[in-house]
Amino acid sequence: MNLEELRKTLHQHPEVSGKEKQTSVFIVKKLKEIGVTQVHENFSEYSLLAEIDFNSPGKTILFRAELDALPIEETNQFTYQSKNKNVSHKCGHDGHMTMLLGLAEKLIEHRNEFSGKVLLLFQSSEETGKGAKNILKSKILEKFNIDYAFSLHNVPGYPLGNIITKPQTFTPSVESVDIELLGKTSHAGMPWKGINPASAIRDLINYFTSIHQPDVTQENYFLATPIYIQMGEKAYGTSAGKATLSYTLRTGEHKKFVQQKKEIIHQIEKTCQRENLNFSLQWKEAFEANNNDPEAFELIRKAAEANQYSFTEKEHFFNWGEDFGAFTQQYKGAMFGLGSGENTPELHNPDYDFPDQLLPYGINMFYSLSKKLLQ
Repeated sequence: MNLEELRKTLHQHPEVSGKEKQTSVFIVKKLKEIGVTQVHENFSEYSLLAEIDFNSPGKTILFRAELDALPIEETNQFTYQSKNKNVSHKCGHDGHMTMLLGLAEKLIEHRNEFSGKVLLLFQSSEETGKGAKNILKSKILEKFNIDYAFSLHNVPGYPLGNIITKPQTFTPSVESVDIELLGKTSHAGMPWKGINPASAIRDLINYFTSIHQPDVTQENYFLATPIYIQMGEKAYGTSAGKATLSYTLRTGEHKKFVQQKKEIIHQIEKTCQRENLNFSLQWKEAFEANNNDPEAFELIRKAAEANQYSFTEKEHFFNWGEDFGAFTQQYKGAMFGLGSGENTPELHNPDYDFPDQLLPYGINMFYSLSKKLLQ
């Protein structure tokens, strides 16, 4: 199987979260060509769960890759440019899927050397934070006694093939919120006859600023990033009567995030009560913190050593959200970063492209983890 051609085919046909139908069909076809006979479908969006059973007692390991692309127009002009307007693989999930297919091929080729079982999870909707939670809700994983769960993500800015991880928190808990404030419009010349949300917006912005602590080395690290604000309409004779304020919030420990979220809700309630405003909250795109099990972390370190790959133990966690955290909250496991080049464009940039030279690194890391646990 030509992995580079396969990756480029996936790159040409990206699909956004929850709409990965053709991607899923393509992956099933390739798995069957490789010789994987047991593939579960229709349990959660377009997610797939492939079983490779070595037909002898042993541990069960799960490896995960993501199916979804991003709603970003690609600016690259190469021959395998995205064919879907305003959609492209700008996070490297095309490469991650290809790595799992390459792993499947290698495991099938050497299946007589293993015991136990490998599960390959191709997951929908990672970018929105819904995919992992939906899979857990489906209860399909409860059919298996999963001993370890692993995943990786390519990381621009690090040397190609560098393995980057850490024990405990690898990525933070992240969630966004839209705060809808509803007052009452009035004539701009008689604003006291209405209920204008401007004062509440001021106070809430000041509150979020007060809890914003961007220094990850501090115990009270908490990012409150302002995203969007709108108040009223451009009707200059009318005092505004409604507003929307949006923030994205993140911190390292999930329990701490839950507690801070309760305090934020209480502050919004108190502010709106004082200003006589009605309000509603829409929480969205929630990612639980990735909790890297110390034993799983050590297995990753040893796999890097076995392959003679450079290894970086990160002092502090990455700031981006990753919904694999929902799995590490439930199962012993870990996630690691895979350096995709110091001069590679950043993730989610319109000129980003997954480097094909990276494919063997991910495959070899997952294969080494399989050998360590299943031989």
